[in-house]
Amino acid sequence: MHRIGMAVVPATDFTHGELTALWNRAYEGYFVPIHFDEQLFARHLRRAVVDLALSRVIAVDGLACGISLAGRRGLRGYLAGFGIAQTHRRRGLARQLVEAQAQAWSKAGLHRVFLEVIAQNPARALYGQAGFEELRTLDVLEGSFEARSAVAAQPLDHADLAAVHTACAAVSRPTWRRELPTVLDAIDREGAVALGVTRGTAIVAYAVAPPAGNVLPDAGAIDEAAAHDLLDALAAVRPGTRWRLVDEPTGSPLFDAATARGAAAVIRQIDMALTIQPVDVHPSP
Repeated sequence: MHRIGMAVVPATDFTHGELTALWNRAYEGYFVPIHFDEQLFARHLRRAVVDLALSRVIAVDGLACGISLAGRRGLRGYLAGFGIAQTHRRRGLARQLVEAQAQAWSKAGLHRVFLEVIAQNPARALYGQAGFEELRTLDVLEGSFEARSAVAAQPLDHADLAAVHTACAAVSRPTWRRELPTVLDAIDREGAVALGVTRGTAIVAYAVAPPAGNVLPDAGAIDEAAAHDLLDALAAVRPGTRWRLVDEPTGSPLFDAATARGAAAVIRQIDMALTIQPVDVHPSP
């Protein structure tokens, strides 16, 4: 790219290697360290269902200096990453990039786009100015739990997981990163295991446990009693583990049960959404 001045172009104009390097520059000095190699970047694109043709890169005098990754599921979208390189911040480029991305979403016919932003991130104001509405708070929870009663978890197949995921989603809507396709990706491609607890014959709570480590790709419960049973089951499965759950809505059954048993909110995020009025890219003459 050798253009003079500012340009916003599709991310497909760049290789995965170039986009990975740009991502790392855009997230340099971020609140939470995020550094990808090409393999991790490809994983992020896959799990967020990023459409690179819909995503945008901003460049100044031929140098790519900002990235906006756009996930897409049907008529819904997701801002899967957004940032400006430190060398080019405070020049108004973020505003131009988010406006260009919003235009791309509109032309693509999307109806609603979601994002999560750390509460103290200045980008929160930028997104608000771009029309995103604040919906609720989300927390990254961390905690280890002692079993209060003997609750055995049972393995769930895809059908059982889909059913309990749907039931829990009706109580507390999952974020994009915890919607069923992404959860199944963790199971099918990364060896995670879905575990459920029952009440009578009904599965009332579940957790998706990684093959190693402590980060749960997803978990949910239909009510607080079911959430306590789930925590008892997790305590039995891996005693002493300090579990970490991302994007848990404040006040959900699982949030209430986990915090009642000592889990701490280590990061607070804001769930935001942009409602889009699609434009007719082929107006009548």
